[in-house]
Amino acid sequence: MITQNKTKLLLSRCPRLEVIQCAQFQLFDNGPNPGKGKSQHNLKIEIYAGGRLDLFRPYWARTVPLIAPKKVMEWANEERATGGMNDETHGYYVRTFEIATDYAQEDNIEFAKMGHIGAKSENNLRYAGQFVLVVKEKNGPIQCVVYADGEMFGTEVFLYDKFWRPGGKRRKFFGLYDPNNMYARMKQEQEMEAKAVAQSAARGSNIPPVPTDQFTGYGARSPF
Repeated sequence: MITQNKTKLLLSRCPRLEVIQCAQFQLFDNGPNPGKGKSQHNLKIEIYAGGRLDLFRPYWARTVPLIAPKKVMEWANEERATGGMNDETHGYYVRTFEIATDYAQEDNIEFAKMGHIGAKSENNLRYAGQFVLVVKEKNGPIQCVVYADGEMFGTEVFLYDKFWRPGGKRRKFFGLYDPNNMYARMKQEQEMEAKAVAQSAARGSNIPPVPTDQFTGYGARSPF
């Protein structure tokens, strides 16, 4: 009997900027003692495309453990030395490492961390040229930048998730990269659907309920 070997496809790299219409960032805090092999802070990136925002169906998603910039730089140096990274790509790591180091020396900074975009399920595969920088001030704003093959995108507007609790699995902060105002259009659609449901209910008709908006309250600033 002939058996066919099924090869598992590698997870894709972060899409190019021309594909990205919206991105959601969720910052998780696992506490000062997250456990062996785990990071205190993780950044979940969700990319949306296709012209319509559905927060429950991202086009691409990845969770990035945030680690000391020194560790990311050491890996980049080794990759360049072994031919896995060219000088131009290595330069992005060098400049970002310098930025993170400068931030970390400021008294008002809680942390400045970097992280590899890759595929943990593929033996911790790391994509050369794809990484993140997250800087958080003490009791203050958060900056997030994604570097993807020479392109950059991110946000400086994060909101505190009021349902977060220490020791839980819920995100602590979240934000959007939304150059196309897809979130505003989604809210407008939901308002129109809610109005239609209310009008139909008044006439005794049945229409499915409007989906729950996981970004309720996004328009309000974080109460830092």
